[in-house]
Order: sequence, then C-alpha cells, then structure tokens
Amino acid sequence: MHNLTLGLLLTIAWLVQARPPTTAEADDDMRLTPEQVQLLDMNGGPRIAHSWSGYYWKGSTLVYSFGEGLSSWDNALIEKAMAAISSQTCVRFRKTRNAKDLQVVIQRKEAGCWSYVGFLGRQQQLLNLGERCMSSRTIQHELLHSLGLFHTHCDPKRDRYVKIYTENLKPGFEHNFRLIAASEATDLKLGYDYESIMHYGEYAFSKNGLPTIVPLQKDVKIGQAEGLSANDVRKLNRMYCQGSKRQQ
Repeated sequence: MHNLTLGLLLTIAWLVQARPPTTAEADDDMRLTPEQVQLLDMNGGPRIAHSWSGYYWKGSTLVYSFGEGLSSWDNALIEKAMAAISSQTCVRFRKTRNAKDLQVVIQRKEAGCWSYVGFLGRQQQLLNLGERCMSSRTIQHELLHSLGLFHTHCDPKRDRYVKIYTENLKPGFEHNFRLIAASEATDLKLGYDYESIMHYGEYAFSKNGLPTIVPLQKDVKIGQAEGLSANDVRKLNRMYCQGSKRQQ
C-alpha cells in the first residue's frame, strides 16, 4: 500500500519549531492533516519524515506564493534560502500568481515558525514565518517540512545515538520526542545524521535550562546546522531525483 519512505530527514510532532530548537523558546513547528495523522498512526505516537510518492511535489517542483505580512526584504531572504536548496538538489521552486495553482502560501500571520508536511494538493497550503524566523537555516528547515521531511531525533534507532532527558522536558511537549515504529521507517541507507538541519538542539523544549537531547558520540554538535548537511542533500535527491545521477 503506502510505502512510507520516511527518511532520516525526519521531523516529528504535531507542530515543531521552524529551526532545530536550540533554546527553550521553541514551539511546535510541524503541522499534519487529519489524514496524515491517521495514516501515520500519530495517535499512537508521531512518526518520522514521510516520503511516499503521493506527498512528493510533482515534477520535483514546489510551487509557492507570498501571502500577507511579509516585506520585499523577507521575500528576498526566502528566495535566497530556496536557491541554496536548489543549488545542491533536484528540487526546484516556482513562484506563482495564479490562485488556482496547488501551492504553498508563505505568510506572516502569527509569531511562530511552522509548516505543513509534504504536498497536500491544496491551493492554500500554509507556511508561516514570524519575525524571528528569518534566518536562512530556519527558512530551509520549514521548506524541508513542506517537501516532506520530519525531524531526525525521531529515528527508531535514535537511542543508539542520543539520550533524551524526559525529566527536563516542558510538560505537554513530550510528543515531540516519540519514536517512529521501525517497521515504518527507513534512513534511505544513509544512517543517523547528527549534522542534519532537521535535528533538534540539546536544549529543545527544556523547562529548566538543562539538556533534553545529548549526543552519545563525543565531539559532535546537534541543532547548529546553518544549512543542509551532506546527508540532507542526499535524502532530498533520493526522494526527488528519479532517474538522475544525483539520486545516488
């Protein structure tokens, strides 16, 4: 049936903040439709990044428009982040002025940074970037959600690579750290990616200033990526570069 190629470009939760959270300021930034929740069995625990073909953007091209609240300067920053993704992958972005096109509407209607996940076949698929969401890494993080990616730390093999300190989590945010079932996930044969732009930082959703995610491997950093990691690039290309050398 649906073969969920949920890559390690993962990103879980109902909503999870725009960039990999590195401080306690983070809010949920990933939004799922009721159909996705049911399909991914989210009631039993969130899942990783889904990548079954129905949620890929057709022709490897994300269609977008700018909604209310953004300045011309904001628009330029967003398109620069898009160019950074396209320069390394088969993914393309096309701006439209046709309201009938199926598209992501990038807006600023509230303070948060969030996006729906994957291609939803809507004329108004929203992606919100508040005033504090305009770093290149945050924009790229949200765009990768729109392309179908979830958060890395929900990989079913996560506990081999990081330790989660649930006692330090804000109450009500535990769902952001649930694992996807191993039977429904694949890392696209690329392994766990500490360097992914989709990985949370050590203090994500901390209630007391103490770490919530600590790498088990020494001398690695998480949640500090300024752009796509090498494996982020490979994952996107394996999803969107069908028949291309970049797919390898």
